Amino acid sequence: MYDAEMQKRVIAVIPARLDSTRFPAKMIADETGKPLVQYAWEIAHNAKSIDAVLVATDSPEIAARVEAFGGEVVMTGEHPNGTSRIAEAVADIPCDLIVNMQGDEPELDPAVIDATVEAIGEHQMGTACCALRNDEIENENVVKVIVGDDGTAVDFVRTMPEGKAARHLGLYVYTPAFLQQFILMTATEHEVARRLEQMRAIDNGYTIAIAKVDSQPSGIDTPEQYADFVSRLSPIL
Repeated sequence: MYDAEMQKRVIAVIPARLDSTRFPAKMIADETGKPLVQYAWEIAHNAKSIDAVLVATDSPEIAARVEAFGGEVVMTGEHPNGTSRIAEAVADIPCDLIVNMQGDEPELDPAVIDATVEAIGEHQMGTACCALRNDEIENENVVKVIVGDDGTAVDFVRTMPEGKAARHLGLYVYTPAFLQQFILMTATEHEVARRLEQMRAIDNGYTIAIAKVDSQPSGIDTPEQYADFVSRLSPIL
């Protein structure tokens, strides 16, 4: 049977900057023998739904490290966030869907990408979630999502809401037109107050499709979390 979904061209883009606040030069930390950003690049390449993987950066140092392991780089200007950096990077690249890949989640299952690409369907934006661990419930650094019966996001919060919520995973899928539209929207009150950019879509009346996936490891925000990651890999290095 003809499957129209199989005809879609999907590009994954990893936005990478050098001046991370809590962990400077995080993307090129390489105590495991390869830079952190390379793990995200490999994960994207291992996803069945992805046709091309790009790293978008304004850092010549990051660009050099990416090119050294065979990755493709798009140089951009300076940006306030990864979403606008990706929008610049893909502005002139023909595709049907764009995946916003976080460069600091080196243990993400490639199947999460495939599930999110599949979940977007006729929506203009999609993301993913998994079950909350007990130690994440009261942690305001862990974003929670409330998913409606229709499989779309009702709300994103940092404090635990009443009722059932899941852990939001920082992976997004957009249609190209919506991504360019999204970056032109004014930041909303909820977005600013909660420090959650995805609220801009909900506050403007757009739906965000949610892929529910198996539990996933946390990303790396601090040197301590990176040290733990290095330790987990040490037995197999």
